[in-house]
Amino acid sequence: MPSSTFIQDDVVEKIIIASKGLTCRECLSRTYYLHIDMQTTGVMVLVALSIILFEVFTEKSAWSIPVRQADEHMITIPASGGFSLLLMQREAHKTRTKEQQRFWKRILIIDDDADITLTFKTGIENNNNTTLTKRIEVHTSNNPVVALSEFKPNLYDLLLIDINMPNIDGFQLSEIILDIDINVKICYMSSGEINRDAFREIHPSISLGCFIRKPVTIDHLIDRIMEELD
Repeated sequence: MPSSTFIQDDVVEKIIIASKGLTCRECLSRTYYLHIDMQTTGVMVLVALSIILFEVFTEKSAWSIPVRQADEHMITIPASGGFSLLLMQREAHKTRTKEQQRFWKRILIIDDDADITLTFKTGIENNNNTTLTKRIEVHTSNNPVVALSEFKPNLYDLLLIDINMPNIDGFQLSEIILDIDINVKICYMSSGEINRDAFREIHPSISLGCFIRKPVTIDHLIDRIMEELD
């Protein structure tokens, strides 16, 4: 019934026009401007509604939705070459983590004799091939001063320290290290005997619980290390 409705409306319009004494030309002119005013009013209403939505109800607007930290990584696009670098760093971190998980404990051997540190390191690492649950990661240093400068707390489970070294002896070195990491265990090594009474007088704060006399077999060295780590 749309056509009949249009005709009825048209008839009513003509009656209103006749009653006001307006010509059809004047009527069309007024109708045109009325249509323009209605469009302008509609646009203003839409603008007002937009302002209300984004200003009055800001917490409900799409722009105010918080982005989670995890989502930020998902939507961030690195610069040229950045994505490849990110992947390389992530893979390197995974490799280090897997490598660390392979070992049971970590030790540091400090001796100014490079042959000693190499022999001990090789023997311990060869023993790692015979055990699956108690593999030991071995670090070495032939300079006590450098070893001290690079020492980090909570990194090593056990230190093997030679007593007779240049610049700083093993006892002095261990005193400084224990100030940095009080929980690390220490085994002292020497080719000579130790006067324990004199040692306690000179270094009362150090416990000489673990002492390895050189030369030593690899089997005895590993047994002594296991005793301390267990």
